[in-house]
Amino acid sequence: MRFRPVLLMAVLAILLSACSSAASEPAEITLNQDNCANCNMGIADLESAAQLILKSGEPVLFDDIGCMTQYLQTEKPQYEAAFVHDYLSREWILFDAAAFIQNSDIDSPMSYGIAAFESLKKAEEYRKTHGGTVYSKDELLEADMKSFKGDGKNHSH
Repeated sequence: MRFRPVLLMAVLAILLSACSSAASEPAEITLNQDNCANCNMGIADLESAAQLILKSGEPVLFDDIGCMTQYLQTEKPQYEAAFVHDYLSREWILFDAAAFIQNSDIDSPMSYGIAAFESLKKAEEYRKTHGGTVYSKDELLEADMKSFKGDGKNHSH
């Protein structure tokens, strides 16, 4: 009988960790149906998309890393995880662990020109060849997003 509470606690811990890890996965984005939470444009390019998973488990989707950054700056939401696409591999990576390059030559839906890289080393290698400014996540969150913004792609409204 003494082991019953321990067993119950172990099962509860496993269930809670399963729920937590599921919330830490990127949500599926439906192209041309889901909209950016910051600029309200349709998400047409998955490789430029970014997303937050709020503490409640609700995904908040963005068409551009710059839109997500601006949203984080203004709304300051509590989130479980944030995801961006690695510029080279095109795979989802954690926003909090990524390094970023801002360069007006980087094509992005809202023309912030921000690309994410899985490591600072890869970002620096890209910068050496293509130019731009390297940012950590914290530096990006302190940056003036409006100064990054170009003219934007030709979106149909």
